[in-house]
Amino acid sequence: MRVAWYDRLLGALARRLGRNRVWYRWPFFVGLAMILGHRVNLRRWNLTDTQTVPPNAPPPDGLDVRGARTADGSYNDLSAPWMGMAGARFGRNMPLQDCFGESEPRLYEPSPRLVSSKLMARREFVPVPHLNVLAAAWIQFMVHDWLSHGSNDKSIPPHDIPLPEGDDWPEDHMTVLRARPDKRHPEDEGRPAAYANVETAWWDGSQIYGSSLERQKLVRTDPATGKLREDGKLGLQEDGSLPIEDKTVRGKPSKNLELAGVNGNWWVGLSVLHRLFVHEHNAVVDRLRADHPTASGEWLFQKARLVNAALMAKIHTVEWTPALMNSPEGRMAMRGNFWGVLGEQYNKAFGRVGDGEVLSGVPGSPADHHSAPYAMTEEFGAVYRLHSLMPDDYSFRRRDDDVEVHRSDLAGVAGGEVRDVYDKVAFDDVVYSLCTSHPGALVLHNFPNGLRRLDRLDAKGVFLDLAAIDVLRDREHGVPRYCDFRRRTECYVPQSFEELTDDPEWQRELAEVYDSVEDVDLLVGTLAETKNAGHGTPPGFGFSDTAFRIFILMASRRLKSDRFFTDDFRPEVYTPAGFAWVQDNSMRTVMERHCPELRTHFADTRNIFFPWAKAEG
Repeated sequence: MRVAWYDRLLGALARRLGRNRVWYRWPFFVGLAMILGHRVNLRRWNLTDTQTVPPNAPPPDGLDVRGARTADGSYNDLSAPWMGMAGARFGRNMPLQDCFGESEPRLYEPSPRLVSSKLMARREFVPVPHLNVLAAAWIQFMVHDWLSHGSNDKSIPPHDIPLPEGDDWPEDHMTVLRARPDKRHPEDEGRPAAYANVETAWWDGSQIYGSSLERQKLVRTDPATGKLREDGKLGLQEDGSLPIEDKTVRGKPSKNLELAGVNGNWWVGLSVLHRLFVHEHNAVVDRLRADHPTASGEWLFQKARLVNAALMAKIHTVEWTPALMNSPEGRMAMRGNFWGVLGEQYNKAFGRVGDGEVLSGVPGSPADHHSAPYAMTEEFGAVYRLHSLMPDDYSFRRRDDDVEVHRSDLAGVAGGEVRDVYDKVAFDDVVYSLCTSHPGALVLHNFPNGLRRLDRLDAKGVFLDLAAIDVLRDREHGVPRYCDFRRRTECYVPQSFEELTDDPEWQRELAEVYDSVEDVDLLVGTLAETKNAGHGTPPGFGFSDTAFRIFILMASRRLKSDRFFTDDFRPEVYTPAGFAWVQDNSMRTVMERHCPELRTHFADTRNIFFPWAKAEG
């Protein structure tokens, strides 16, 4: 990996100044330079390849891979067609010697259920006042695009999680299926287990389009005819809602689950975003057909997918992430990822300045994988465990007068129950209700209780505690615990519970669960540090500085490694109209286009992911 002189300078500056105080406690421009320097260092030292034997990537039939994304994510990097495809392994942000999964008894110490009950269970809902629930839905929408470990291993005995004394779990023990490692090869000798990503790792909209050709054909099927649409559009029902997928649950057909490229862990927030961006895809098709009236439906589909995926990446980079990183440095860093420090107006007026990403942003710069082949990483998935954003209770109100028409718990807005919500509440009213409600804060004692006793639909009478599973999976996957994680990412490492958090009650509770601050799990540490202003959550941020280190590395990597955001992010590939669509549109214009009656509620909102104005009763 070649490092430019100015990158070396930024990296040295971040290391040197970071020994004295964290980046957000320096003046604005120094702090911004330190963020860029941290990214340089993380790119150099915190990207590790786990792929010893690349998966097979046969060329797709009839598709020009130079100008279109494949269904399974292959052929993004033409020199390494397997990179980032479905079935490739997760990478790591840690050295391999630090990535061995924990084994018994350490694996269960302390009991993940004890951690869930004593430190994570929601006591009283703690909201994020400056965000709306659509922000919570958005990140799950994105994660479904990037990663999934797929099904767990049923061929070996499951984990048997120790239950704390007096626990109210509905069964006499808690069993959790073990994670399924990728097949080992002789080249894996002496290396930790690696896990395959069953989704494409690219920012390619696979949550909408699927990560296989079979799934892609399903979402392109017209539900009225049962045939593949020939006009390049995605399938919708006559009323504009998503099609229904036939699935079997507990041996019986379920007719209510909406169809999507990825529809696991489905709830009404995901449904809203999928519906919006399926309509957006179809709107792009209409725009492209105006310029290319004789183009085939296949060509229109592929170009519209490019445009739709790039628009979602832009929204995440310049709208969603700055909403959660609501500080001058955070907003500048993330908007700079897309537009560069010269800004959007300069970029649109004069174009790029050179090939570098600092002045003019990542899109349109040369692709670079830095020190490892592109992949999602286990550590990235670990810091994106943001379940605390989810409320337990949902109030649906009319957009005209804010009068409640339906109330539900989390189970009542999930899975096939989403269709029942739409039977009671109009789509625009659902969107209005989500956007005028608050998500939960990423702090201790705020994990949704609806997810801590989750009915496992494929086995009657069996429940899951998702908080306990989150903790267990990090240990099982070899994600370092909190203090070790911070050591490897140039962060200050707390020496005691008192240095981890300044909340005396939390300090006492942590000491009751863990023998030492060194034992604190990554997820718990990131939730606890949000109370500490010295080296924890930066002012205005919705998540911890520990998580932020991985975000600043992987957020730009998702763009920088992707040919369609770098070398091929140009009108010749996207078409002039498609390229302009990405440049000129936003989450606001998506809402204006597909929910025009709601415009008055978000007209004065600076960011769509901030709370909208409520109707006057």
